[in-house]
Amino acid sequence: MFYPSSLFNFPDRYRTKAYFSKIFIMALVYYFAGILSLSVSNENNIVTIVIFAAEGFALAAVLLFGRSIWPGIFIGQFLLALNQDISLLPSLGIAMVNTLEALLAWKIFRYFGFNKDLKSAKDLFGLFFMIAFFLQPFSAFFGTLILYSASIVDSHEYLNTLFSWWFGNTLGQMLWTPMLLLLYANRRNLHIFEFLLTGFFFILLAYLIFMVLPVSNLSIIILITLPLSIYIAIKKGLLCASVMIGILSLVSIYATYRNVGIFSSMSMMDNIINLNFYILSHILIVLGVGALYTEAKEAKEALKKLNLSLESEIKTQVETLNRQNILMIQQAKLASMGEMLGMIAHQWRQPLNRINSNIAVLNSVIEEKDFDNPMLKKKLENIKTQTRFMSDTIEDFSSFFHPDKKAKYFQPYILVQKALTLIDIKNQQVSARLQGDTDIKVLSYKNEYLQVILSILHNAIENFAVTHTTDPLLDIVLKEDDTHTILSIQDNGGGIRHEKIETIFDPFVTTNQSGKNSGLGLYMAKLLIEESMHGTLDVSNRNGGACFTITLPKGGSYA
Repeated sequence: MFYPSSLFNFPDRYRTKAYFSKIFIMALVYYFAGILSLSVSNENNIVTIVIFAAEGFALAAVLLFGRSIWPGIFIGQFLLALNQDISLLPSLGIAMVNTLEALLAWKIFRYFGFNKDLKSAKDLFGLFFMIAFFLQPFSAFFGTLILYSASIVDSHEYLNTLFSWWFGNTLGQMLWTPMLLLLYANRRNLHIFEFLLTGFFFILLAYLIFMVLPVSNLSIIILITLPLSIYIAIKKGLLCASVMIGILSLVSIYATYRNVGIFSSMSMMDNIINLNFYILSHILIVLGVGALYTEAKEAKEALKKLNLSLESEIKTQVETLNRQNILMIQQAKLASMGEMLGMIAHQWRQPLNRINSNIAVLNSVIEEKDFDNPMLKKKLENIKTQTRFMSDTIEDFSSFFHPDKKAKYFQPYILVQKALTLIDIKNQQVSARLQGDTDIKVLSYKNEYLQVILSILHNAIENFAVTHTTDPLLDIVLKEDDTHTILSIQDNGGGIRHEKIETIFDPFVTTNQSGKNSGLGLYMAKLLIEESMHGTLDVSNRNGGACFTITLPKGGSYA
């Protein structure tokens, strides 16, 4: 619940030298702004239908610096009333009314969540609505009532004074408060030279229109200044537009005061009505259009950023789905090949077993007959070795095409040896040099790791054939540090061209000029290492060839 007394409770930090300096400045600004506003009024009294600038400064101050500024408003209005030959008690009453009005503005502004930087049309129109339908009805009603109670205003002047108070103060706040709020909000981004140059141009334009050119038709002036002001609001922003309106208003008021220009050709009341209409129309239309345009522009930019973000997100998701689809398709192919190899292995094992059985029978016969023929024994042993190799090879390929479902510890050194055997490195007429500790172990997916090694080896052997490498060599080094196991596979096939090395792991990119390679091997290898095994797969050119480096965490990182 809101209690009026809470408006006047302030922490001790306000009772400082800086705070009292702020109060003093507020009182001076209010007082002299009021004096200047009243000096152009034909009545030269406490109430003027012409713009009352002091109220605009007071409202801006309370919105910017908070309710603690109220003593400055109170003092400024009190001194201003005394200066207009109003007695002590009415002066105190008017000062109290205008101070309560400022505090009411602070409360309403906070209650409705308006932004003092006027970042949206809602903030600007909310400010205008608050001024016209809350603050000034409150101030005008109680202020005029005080003047009437003190016999300063007669009964036949009551309504006219009430309207003048409301309208003059409303114009003062609608003109000066937005300008001051925008100026404060943009103070750090303000280009002083450009701002002053623009202000000088506006002053020159207003001087020509209102004090030099013989224009006697208000519509013509509005057709000149209103579109120009709207253009400034759209191109330069609300701050420049509010400054332009302020300059046009000041010069037109000064011209009216000097009895020159468009607002001096009729009776005083008609001139003031036309002047107020001119100023009010520019405030509402120009600032309103500018605020709506700025908000629409920001919304458009936000929508553009959102679209770009969505496009990027969609592209990322599509790429992820494509990778997953390729991985699933490749795994499905591997599974199908595994099933096919399983059936082949089943058909081959029986003949192999029979061959081994026959070899055992022949060996038994040779021993029984004491048939000593070294050549025959050697051939039989060779047949036995070859059949065992065929059986082991079938077993290795069958297990290779079935991806591991659970991470297990294995020895990379032994797995590299198996890979060299599977690709039949000797018959490929390629030399291989393997260095490293055979006892190194890593926790990961064994078959997937083997698949990556085979893909790299196969890629190197194909490159040897394409480049016609003399004395092709695979230099394989296995090492470890405290946290990682590192396997590097270096060839001497001339390396990868610079334009290819950046995209070598992309799908459907191949270095094989024969066109027989699908371009998915290295892509799949990187996916397996980095997404399934949480390691890294990198490539670089060194020592006259390409070097692929597989780095895996020693302990793994699997749920």
